[in-house]
Amino acid sequence: MKNGESHYFIANPALAGDTLTLQPVIFGQNLTFATARGLFSYEKPDAASLLLMEVMRATQPPISGTMLDLGCGYGLIGITLAKTHAAPRLRLTMSDTNEIACAYASQNAKKNGVQATVVHCDGFAAIADMFDTITLNPPIHAGKEIMYRLYKDAAAHLQPKGALYIVIQKKHGAESTINFLHELYPQVGVLHKRKGYYILRCTM
Repeated sequence: MKNGESHYFIANPALAGDTLTLQPVIFGQNLTFATARGLFSYEKPDAASLLLMEVMRATQPPISGTMLDLGCGYGLIGITLAKTHAAPRLRLTMSDTNEIACAYASQNAKKNGVQATVVHCDGFAAIADMFDTITLNPPIHAGKEIMYRLYKDAAAHLQPKGALYIVIQKKHGAESTINFLHELYPQVGVLHKRKGYYILRCTM
């Protein structure tokens, strides 16, 4: 694991006051994120999330409507897409099993002028809404069982013609993931490959 990110999906109250500030320029937009040691990618935006967002921004037709950033961490993907995407304003929901991550995601949405609903829950346990788009940089170190549950539950929370976007590395089981996704979704496509990363779109 990189950057001391072991168990980033588990809240550690000792880290809550250890706040860092990131000020990345992403897609030409100046953004500000408060984060903390122990959260995923707390030192800088991770390459996988950046690639996922790059591909999603180029998707045709453009993403729009309601979007869930599932396993949002400090809110990098959802906030960045809502702030920089050229499509009509996304109605953003972010969720994470780590309550500290949720607190930072809520704070970061406000910092960047993004309206968002933040839900602290395990997967979809407290989420009943349906979405046009769900994004997921899956928690690899949480284990295959949890990852596959998220893929399955996401299918039940997509609108007709809605899409789940996933970024996953080949070494972390991209090909077996694709095989499993074909059991759940009518359409599964590989939108992009780069340096071992796969960007997948699963459409209802």
